[in-house]
Amino acid sequence: MHVRTRSMAIGLLAAIAGACKSPVVPSPLAGQTRYLCCNVRYKRPEITDNFYQVGAPIPFGTPVNILEVRAHSVKFQASGHPPITVVEKYGSNTLPFDQFLDRLFLQTNPRNRVARAVLAVRGRRAAPSRHDTLVAIGEGIVEPGMTKADVIMALNYPPANRTPSLDASEWRYWRNRWNEHVIAFDGDRVSRVGP
Repeated sequence: MHVRTRSMAIGLLAAIAGACKSPVVPSPLAGQTRYLCCNVRYKRPEITDNFYQVGAPIPFGTPVNILEVRAHSVKFQASGHPPITVVEKYGSNTLPFDQFLDRLFLQTNPRNRVARAVLAVRGRRAAPSRHDTLVAIGEGIVEPGMTKADVIMALNYPPANRTPSLDASEWRYWRNRWNEHVIAFDGDRVSRVGP
């Protein structure tokens, strides 16, 4: 009898846990392959829209399969990585979920645009500075002089609840759960990276 009661309790807990998740919603993204707009890091298979700057990296431009879309989360998988669920937890009151998805998953590979920029720079013999910027983006490093587009590829979009507008002169990011840092801009260029 004890084993049966325990099995029933486990089944009840599983049903309750399943009920807590929002339902799968119809989405044209489900089953599609898209490209990551930006570097995404994860320490666990579920991350939030704060996009902490710690954990294993999935580089920008990586093709990903969209496995499942729910009301405020999306599960995707990149080759060589476990399935990752991103939950729009903090910015859902600021940024509609469909816009969140459109930002994160691109139809065209952003690496193509970067490759064209490298070729253009090499043609002008100014390769070292732009090439160094592209290497920094790949490593998730932001430096003065980078553009807003460079920062997005390097760090992802800033959390919408901390930076409601991309026109803001300061973007706030989380290095981890406890440490926030600010990227300041003069126009479209990074002027300061700091705490």
